[in-house]
Amino acid sequence: MSSEQEYAHGVLGEWAVVGHGLNIASITCSSLVIISVIARAIHSRSILKRTTFRLSAWIAVCDIIYSVCQICTFNNAYMTGLPETNLRIIHWFMSASVLTIAFLSGCIGVDLMLAVVSHSTRIANLIRPWYEAASFFLGFLITHPFLYLYKSVQWAEVAQIFHIYTDPAYYKMTSWLTMWAWLFSICIFLFLAMCATVLKMHRQLMGKASYIARSKDGEGFTAYEQQPMSRERQRYIRSVCIRILAYPLIPILTQIWVLAANMAPQAPMWLYVMANIVPATQGILNFLAFVANPAWDQFRDKLIKKYYVVREKRAASAASKESDSGFSRLVEEGTICNSPCPSSLQFNVEKC
Repeated sequence: MSSEQEYAHGVLGEWAVVGHGLNIASITCSSLVIISVIARAIHSRSILKRTTFRLSAWIAVCDIIYSVCQICTFNNAYMTGLPETNLRIIHWFMSASVLTIAFLSGCIGVDLMLAVVSHSTRIANLIRPWYEAASFFLGFLITHPFLYLYKSVQWAEVAQIFHIYTDPAYYKMTSWLTMWAWLFSICIFLFLAMCATVLKMHRQLMGKASYIARSKDGEGFTAYEQQPMSRERQRYIRSVCIRILAYPLIPILTQIWVLAANMAPQAPMWLYVMANIVPATQGILNFLAFVANPAWDQFRDKLIKKYYVVREKRAASAASKESDSGFSRLVEEGTICNSPCPSSLQFNVEKC
């Protein structure tokens, strides 16, 4: 079967230009995230205890790897001239970076389930230092069989896609075992974690939730009822919850198209375009989630207060200058004397 007959879609065409722009924007945004995390960590290392803040930098690293590889795939002529080893490496890096992002986002989901839903903060504190190492290890280990598993890997120029020369049933089974089944499972888990977190926060905000904590004497557990919150506190908690949930939502929004394209017997052109263009926005979406991260709230408040203080000082300085200017004008007009007066300014020059 020829490549033209096997693939229902054609090349990306002008969509490749869009993909180039989105990937360049993602690389730029991801670089800003990494630089911001390093700079903030140098200023205060305690900020690295914030799970979402810390993992944002590692997600950005994976976004850069994926975007660089995808820029290569958007260049059809360049990919056609590459040897098979290079093609396998590019495919591996793309798959590994996507799966690592999914695992890192899954760690945020695990953290939400432990810290927010079940209040198992002790367990969460024990496993938090291992999130990054476990995610990268699993992401690159699970996908590495692509380097040697198939008989031949070529670039299908007419379809702008990797062409695997092997039994189709065997390829489908191995690709799901080494990539898509893991990605699909993580997306399902993230969706369930989001639903559980939203439900838990809703019950707490409505004052209907109770939590279980160890009793003061250390024996057994005691149930404590949720205390009523002020409206301002409710709004803030709701805002924090929504912003944190943006992290597990990003892999679902960007990878659902790739999953659908790989599940379809023959992906139509529109699905093929979505599967290539939407994942290119991962770095941009991660940057937006990072900027809205609750870890920046205190820093943002300081900037806003500083801005208003500077603004008030400038307003006071302008008012003072205006007053001095008016005083000088009155002196020049002779309305107010310019020589020393006994105790207060006299509004009649003749009395000076």
